[in-house]
Amino acid sequence: MKYLFKNKYLRVCVGVVLAALAGLVSAQGWQPQQNVALIVPSTAGGSLDHVGRTIQKMWEQQKLLPGSSTILNMGGAGHALAYNFLNQRAGNPHFLSITSSTLHASHINGRYPLSYRDFTPLAVMLTEYIAIAVRADSPLKTGKDLVEALRKDPARYSLALSSAVGGTHHISFGLPLQSGKVEMNKTRLVAFTSTGEGVTALLGGHVDVLSGGTVQIAPHVASGRMRVLAVSSPKRLPGVLAGAPTWPEQGYKGVQENWRGVMAAKGISAAHIAYWDGVFGKIAASAEFREQAEKNQWELAYKNSAETARFFAAEYADLKSVMDFLGLSGKSNP
Repeated sequence: MKYLFKNKYLRVCVGVVLAALAGLVSAQGWQPQQNVALIVPSTAGGSLDHVGRTIQKMWEQQKLLPGSSTILNMGGAGHALAYNFLNQRAGNPHFLSITSSTLHASHINGRYPLSYRDFTPLAVMLTEYIAIAVRADSPLKTGKDLVEALRKDPARYSLALSSAVGGTHHISFGLPLQSGKVEMNKTRLVAFTSTGEGVTALLGGHVDVLSGGTVQIAPHVASGRMRVLAVSSPKRLPGVLAGAPTWPEQGYKGVQENWRGVMAAKGISAAHIAYWDGVFGKIAASAEFREQAEKNQWELAYKNSAETARFFAAEYADLKSVMDFLGLSGKSNP
């Protein structure tokens, strides 16, 4: 009987210790158990790639991850390659992806069957406005010059998009050209997989006008190789692009927020989401990230996972309204 009592007592003690350890682990929360892969839905050198590498740099500088991380560039198919890859990793919190309003646009225009509802929103980090740029030797001096020229002859200049036809960069041309009464269906559009590729094509003389992220265009404006005809911001930007007028200044629609966010696959747990909320919240509050934002002319616009989920729903509805107006909507889910 004494032996049996001691045995039971031992089992109870072991059980108490194990419960305490489990409680300690639970209190500490989940952390990545392997390498974290941050997917970038564009080729290297583009504006989305720059955002992704900045986030990875913050992870390393601030020691926010217990282990390693890598960038996976997956450009092509209007971001569909990247998002299909992420979608195949349901429940796995070690794979994240940079995302933007192209996710919404590709679903609204019918190019991509998955929407934000098929993923787990984690954060919106910033807004990067779009610049409409030409080479320095272009006869076009302002956005008004471009609109008036295309109103007379829609095919006169080739227009380079830094993402797929029907995406955010298409809309960045569509809003001012539509308000300037240009026949959009007669314009010459050339789509690339990143701003970096578009910049190369513009500087090489292969296209006439480029819609691209400000961070990739600003250095070429500073060097005197490019001129910005208009920016999609509601007011003029500071720094290198301070001389570039907004579309409303020139009498046209064209204000467009080009936000950058992060999402995970569907099916990750509340503990996983809580961990990533903590990580991205620390990045957004850091002086290092504010310095990067100022350097790259980003507007900080941090939203946590719950706020991002609400924002995605509202942004999708707003973008669908604009794309309906521009005739860019296709067969998509409501």
